[in-house]
Amino acid sequence: MSIHYYPRPGSGAEQPVSMFDAEQLAQLKRNAQDNKGGTAEQQQIAQQFEALFIQQLLKQARANASGNGLFDSEQVRMTQSMGDEQLSLQLANPGIGLAEALIRQMQGGETGMGQPDSNAWQQGLANRDQGVARHVDAPSISALIRKLSAKGSLDQVYSAVRGAPEHVRNFVGKMHAAAEAVAEKSGVPMKLLLSQAALESGWGKREILHENGQSTHNLFGIKAGKSWTGKVAHIMTTEFENGEYKKVKQPFRAYDSYEDSLADYARLISTSPRYESVMQASTPQEAAQRVQDAGYATDPNYAQKLIKIMAYFDAGSR
Repeated sequence: MSIHYYPRPGSGAEQPVSMFDAEQLAQLKRNAQDNKGGTAEQQQIAQQFEALFIQQLLKQARANASGNGLFDSEQVRMTQSMGDEQLSLQLANPGIGLAEALIRQMQGGETGMGQPDSNAWQQGLANRDQGVARHVDAPSISALIRKLSAKGSLDQVYSAVRGAPEHVRNFVGKMHAAAEAVAEKSGVPMKLLLSQAALESGWGKREILHENGQSTHNLFGIKAGKSWTGKVAHIMTTEFENGEYKKVKQPFRAYDSYEDSLADYARLISTSPRYESVMQASTPQEAAQRVQDAGYATDPNYAQKLIKIMAYFDAGSR
């Protein structure tokens, strides 16, 4: 996960550091209480406070979503914290409405007074729920955390596969970039994407091919039903009908890339009411169990197989 550091507002571009330190916060409080400077200074103060408040929302949301083994590492938690700091700065511009409320208070707009209110900081804290509730709700924060979690898992996958069997390393090396992109966009855990693609495709060894031998990139063996409008590959399969096995040609979905295949599966999981509980799972392992409970596969051991594969993606696994 790449992290871009931005200079503190008003500090000059030559200081690419985080604004969340004790000295900065203390100065921020003093400036708010003293109401130094004009409108531009008030704008900076309000935006910085809003960014700090957003960071606390992210921190609380992460705490509520804890329990994922991907974040047990101190290094990963530190990286996430640094990333959240910078993300909060970006979310504060254009903002969620809190900065505007603080500016009105500092200028006396909500108190009816003609002079700036020296207690604007404390009033801003007291009124923060009213100022933010209209713009931020729990589902939007949860969705953001799911996307952060999905993207932040890549480093753990990398560190795990170094000690994994060769076919695991080859598969993850081939699929991780596509899985990362899809996980970030959809919120479906990267571990679930990789483990299910690995199980359904036999670690990529059971590829569905066009008649000319080219790959269909269909990792999940999804058939092309009447609603499918994309490319199709007709494959000879063995079906059990009327008490006997028969060779039958079946239409399967075909994609231009593995990312398209992963995205098609993620779309099913993230948008179908049938799999709504999967998106609410707090860990990839729990998501795997909910995929089975929703009836994705008839194999009673389907979830355990996915979880066993996920073990290859845990740091320190062999």
